[in-house]
Amino acid sequence: MILDIHTHSLAPNPMAVIDLSAQLYDAKEDFEIPSGYAPQQLFSAAVHPWNLTSDIPAGLLERVEKFASDPQVAIIGETGIDLPKGGPLFRQMTVFKKMIELSEKVEKPLLIHDVKAHDIIIGIYKEMRPRQPWIIHGFRGKPSVAGMFTREGIYLSFGQLFNPVTVHNIPHELILAETDESGLPISEIIHFISEARGIDMTHLIAENSARIIGL
Repeated sequence: MILDIHTHSLAPNPMAVIDLSAQLYDAKEDFEIPSGYAPQQLFSAAVHPWNLTSDIPAGLLERVEKFASDPQVAIIGETGIDLPKGGPLFRQMTVFKKMIELSEKVEKPLLIHDVKAHDIIIGIYKEMRPRQPWIIHGFRGKPSVAGMFTREGIYLSFGQLFNPVTVHNIPHELILAETDESGLPISEIIHFISEARGIDMTHLIAENSARIIGL
């Protein structure tokens, strides 16, 4: 059962998808899952927009693509567009589209970092029409912004900070939960989501997570 769709905590956690993008970026050669994890542990990895403020390191895209085929890698991400911190927009869009193509190639969902780039991401979605699920991680926006994504069937993942009106109003089948870099346990974050929703969301979030990663 997956409850935490995105975490940077490296502690073994069978209920979470652990992001290894930073570790993969720092690697100088082919990257493998670190020792100490059970075969059931799931991971994600991609090129983060914060790593695009300078030229793309040699071999990074190839390392990501090779690692993405590992059966323990359940999600391609986090990747996306960050207008304030992500480097030249052309470079961000180029790499983002490559990550979309990789998601489609390996048939795994895409987890997206979106900072002040809602229109750009929606535009790319409509242009490329991916078949794999998309997830906007750490969503904090208003219901009007949420609607831009949910009308396209894009999932929203909520962490420690979120707009409770948004959580209350979006379709329940598009709600996910994450710890990201929070020190709170995922159970507490889901408790807050449940309070905003007015029902216990634990099983619905587990069902949504299982559906998109094919469990």
